Amino acid sequence: MFGTVTIKAPLEKVFEAYTKEELFATWWCRGNPMKVYHFDCQDGGSWHIAEQSEDGHEYEFTGCFHEVALDKRIVQTFEFLAMPERGHVMLEKAEFVAIDEHTTEIRTHSTAMSQSDRDGMVASGIPSGWRQSVEALGKLLEPND
Repeated sequence: MFGTVTIKAPLEKVFEAYTKEELFATWWCRGNPMKVYHFDCQDGGSWHIAEQSEDGHEYEFTGCFHEVALDKRIVQTFEFLAMPERGHVMLEKAEFVAIDEHTTEIRTHSTAMSQSDRDGMVASGIPSGWRQSVEALGKLLEPND
């Protein structure tokens, strides 16, 4: 699930936007306001955030960082906490590739624990939310022309 996007920003800046709490909080939830309860972006670290949506609701997410390889990749889990039961966890890998000194490609792959979990995530709008988040990342990092 997900795919590949290109950001007009150097690889180091894109990676930093994924790993620095103050930057991450400005774009990840589609650019909506976010509460950060915990954000420890390192191997074995974890995160817990809440998106404050335009409709006035708060949506909580959490995960664990399995690998944070500087300027190369991030492997982490992702769980939406509004599910009726816990344990519907996605494993996500984001790879960062410098296309040139001003352009970075992000290759993201997510794996669900079951086909029904995957279908549920797709039906809930997670792919479009991810695209909106990447657009917010682009606005944060790409130069204004």
